[in-house]
Amino acid sequence: MDEILAAAQEGDIDKLYDTIQKEPYILDMIDDVPFIDTPLHVAAYHGMIPFAMEIMRLKPSFALKLNHAGFSPMHLALHNGKTEMVLRFLNCKRDLVRVQGREGKTPLHHVVEQEDLHLLTQFLLSCPSSIQDVTIHGETALHIALKNEKLQAFEFLVGGLQRACYKGSHIQEKVIINWKNEKGETALHVATTKNQPQVVRLLIECGIDVNAKNSGGLTALDMLGPHDNTEVKEILLHAKAKRGDPQVSYSIDYHLASKISFIKRRVIYLIRLKKNLNADTLSLLLVVAALILTSTYQSGLSPPGGVWQEDKPNNTSRASTSTNGTSSINDDQGSSEAVQKAGTIVMSHKAFKFFFTINSLTLLSTTLGLNQEYKDIKAAIKLRILLSHLKNSMKSSLIMKPLLNEKHHDPILLSQPTLPINLDLTLRAATVEPFLIWSV
Repeated sequence: MDEILAAAQEGDIDKLYDTIQKEPYILDMIDDVPFIDTPLHVAAYHGMIPFAMEIMRLKPSFALKLNHAGFSPMHLALHNGKTEMVLRFLNCKRDLVRVQGREGKTPLHHVVEQEDLHLLTQFLLSCPSSIQDVTIHGETALHIALKNEKLQAFEFLVGGLQRACYKGSHIQEKVIINWKNEKGETALHVATTKNQPQVVRLLIECGIDVNAKNSGGLTALDMLGPHDNTEVKEILLHAKAKRGDPQVSYSIDYHLASKISFIKRRVIYLIRLKKNLNADTLSLLLVVAALILTSTYQSGLSPPGGVWQEDKPNNTSRASTSTNGTSSINDDQGSSEAVQKAGTIVMSHKAFKFFFTINSLTLLSTTLGLNQEYKDIKAAIKLRILLSHLKNSMKSSLIMKPLLNEKHHDPILLSQPTLPINLDLTLRAATVEPFLIWSV
């Protein structure tokens, strides 16, 4: 063991292989120890680049190991100012920037603390997602830069966030900017405490939540003391920052001891019932729900009784004679007792309104029920397309909004739907996350 460590310190590759020839399993024995100074740690600390590259080729796992002090080889190279060694590590494996050492700090965090702008730029270019890593204290690289008053490093980090183009970077930018440490403080809280108006202005431009509260219920505006920089206060007030109220703790014991209302009891019962359903029962319910969804949809397309197929005056209309001798049509008799017009629904107006309400509620409740069970996005897109066709057909067939004949106030079906739908398609689509018709 001492022989190979001495070879690493001297950068003697020949001595390395002499040791391996004597003890073929020596590298495996070192690798089996959880925390140890490997030959790669020693070579990295002393800047022996060729030896380090050879060891990494023989045992790549050494680059990820931590020594007794909680540092990886890249951490040690950074601490000892071996910039060229760090860059060679970065070229070999860019994810080494994200290896978390002591207190969860990565090489990126150490570079920010040292404000080494050259290495910081290389790290962000090679591994932009490394800015997502946080320490055991919940601190991002932004928190570390502000806490150590490394303003240039902070500006570099923000610039890297704004220019990142990896998957999800547009969402991650907002998340990291608004990230809270273990005390619930965002970067804005830290910048306000440190009286850094330039940083406060930059964070506000990046869209940080100016009214975010820390664990004590205080906003950034509350963090300002009476004698602090008034410029910071003006910037915050201009951004419509508000003061927060101290957070009032709510005892869970009191909550558990309180009485349960009738509605809550019903909700708990339904949740328990759902949790206790086995897979077979759930599958059966989904099939039934799909059948209900199909039947309600089809009945919406083809209302009971159908529609009149041609224009035809109805000679059997029963007129009710009024006291003044005039005759009128009873509005509740429906289109069957008025002039028959092609496309007019046969059932009476009141009956159609009742049918439409019940049918729509059934369709809605079934869709919502299926919505809680499946989260398959690809299949949901298929159902979205299906319901888009359904919506268009409903608009033309009165399932969404009945159109009334101006003269007789009868629902009129303007055109017959042409949606190519069958039971198999509905069953497959209904067993995944559906979208409500009006959200398509």
